[in-house]
Amino acid sequence: MKKIERCNYGRINYEKRRLLLGALLMVAIGVAVFVLGLLLNKFEKRNIFTVAAVCMVLPMTRYLVTFFALLPYHTAEKSLYDLVKEHMPEQAVLVSDYVFTLSEKVMGLSFLVLTDHEYYGLIAREQADAEKLRSILADGLKKCGFPGKVVVCTNAEQLLTKLSKAPAVTKTEEEWKELLSIYRALAI
Repeated sequence: MKKIERCNYGRINYEKRRLLLGALLMVAIGVAVFVLGLLLNKFEKRNIFTVAAVCMVLPMTRYLVTFFALLPYHTAEKSLYDLVKEHMPEQAVLVSDYVFTLSEKVMGLSFLVLTDHEYYGLIAREQADAEKLRSILADGLKKCGFPGKVVVCTNAEQLLTKLSKAPAVTKTEEEWKELLSIYRALAI
């Protein structure tokens, strides 16, 4: 399984597989340690191996919590990804599979196209509140010193239309790196 960095296409599906495999590995290790303890201690359950086996629940829980947070989200179709790349302005940056947590809930965007002072996103789930998502992203960018207009679209056609009218991009490589580091820090 090739590692896919945060905010890149395919990250959600990759991360779900990785988290599920990690949780299963923790269960397997816990069971193996418990059985080993039974075999070494004449099938007496009260031993240090049992404690070590129970301790494997903690990392397993961490894997499962993140897995269940990502469960409702999916990587968008490759054809839609290609369409968005086609319609976005030259020099713009595409953030994909962007899921982040807030104190009250988990929210996500299938795509987020970053231009100079306009940011266009496609909501990942129809049930999500687009206006709340837009205001959260706008507030976060403003706090980090990146003012601009955030537009959150509810369907692909709307996003493609907005992207075709987007202005040309003039940001420097350093500005893009700084902005992307902020987005990656917030992503699951």
